[in-house]
Amino acid sequence: MDPSDPADRPDVVDVARREWAAVHPDLDTSTMALTGRLRLVAAALARATDPVVRAEGLTRPEFDVLSAVRRAGRTPLTPTGIAAVTLSSGAATTKRLDHLTAVGHLQRTPDERDGRVTRLSLTPAGTALVDRLLPRVLEAEAAFAAVLGPEREAATAQALKTLLGHHPA
Repeated sequence: MDPSDPADRPDVVDVARREWAAVHPDLDTSTMALTGRLRLVAAALARATDPVVRAEGLTRPEFDVLSAVRRAGRTPLTPTGIAAVTLSSGAATTKRLDHLTAVGHLQRTPDERDGRVTRLSLTPAGTALVDRLLPRVLEAEAAFAAVLGPEREAATAQALKTLLGHHPA
């Protein structure tokens, strides 16, 4: 053990597991080592990257919507498609789409064959915003993960992919 390495020092998850062991010594809390840290990592990642999108007047979920539309290219997505790729509820998606349309980043066009369906596309301002923001978001994410180094980052990504493959979001 290297006491200068944060991975070798007790953290809040270790403390919580010790406390639970005192309260419920019969319970196996070993999965908390992973799940507790996943929750903490998600919160830390948000703290590291959210300011980048907030500086442009967006929330991260709004940036995710714009990014999904940008990636789709010439195949316009529907609100239902956006909800699916962003793992958001219909109500949350509608709220985001309304806001992004109102501020001029997104436009809605009725489908030519079925007027009940709306197709989404970025405005020129929305495209410019995503293209300007994406490199900065990726830079913030890379800085966040840099402590792992390339091999540990790849191994962690693969392990998380395995978990998600068995428990899709």
